[in-house]
Amino acid sequence: MEIDISKNGGNTEETIVKAEKVYERDILDKTEENTEKPEEEKKFVPTGEPLTGFDYNVKNEEEEEAFTIFQKKYVYKRNWVITALFAAVSLMFVASIIKNPEGYLNWVLCFVCLVMIFTTWFNTFRIKKYLMKALASLEDDKYRFTLYDDCFKIETVFTEEEMQAEDFVPVKPRIVRFEDISLNIIENARLFIIILRKETIYVLSKRVIDEADQKLLRNKLKEVLGEDYEVSEN
Repeated sequence: MEIDISKNGGNTEETIVKAEKVYERDILDKTEENTEKPEEEKKFVPTGEPLTGFDYNVKNEEEEEAFTIFQKKYVYKRNWVITALFAAVSLMFVASIIKNPEGYLNWVLCFVCLVMIFTTWFNTFRIKKYLMKALASLEDDKYRFTLYDDCFKIETVFTEEEMQAEDFVPVKPRIVRFEDISLNIIENARLFIIILRKETIYVLSKRVIDEADQKLLRNKLKEVLGEDYEVSEN
């Protein structure tokens, strides 16, 4: 399962539009996916045999938990900066209002600052609501995660019935190479949250990963990412 939040950590109207359209199987930005890619990326083949691999699914509440963690790490910081700036400006207008209560413009500008603060936070929570609603229809979809020495691969697992359907369109596996991407991992007691370029989220639930695979995955990604691998106590 892939969540594409390609602008401002998902804090935009574009994200809401994508959610309202009910995401395709892998929540891919089709425009980006259809863009011509470098020849070496098209021909890339993982090195060696897989280190491990497993099938998995993602429950809606796990997607919500992962997206909330992503927002707290990347979106909330931006929101607090915006809040502080508009709050400081609004206090300046409040001071002007105290000095001159009849100044209509000061009242209007102060109100605008408060509206901007409210809108910033309202959009953050509204986006999560719409996104979770869109992802609910994909809760029963299954995927396969394969870890290699130089990359990992995520692909959709289709049933025989789905593949035999007249309108069946295969979904190209997503290969993420360790050498040329910006990658962050957040691990908590329940999830491995893979954040690619701060705009795409992959969610792996420990619920469906055995202890041996969890340890292998953790050790390999820590080795590759160093400080970009974060363990959360929550």
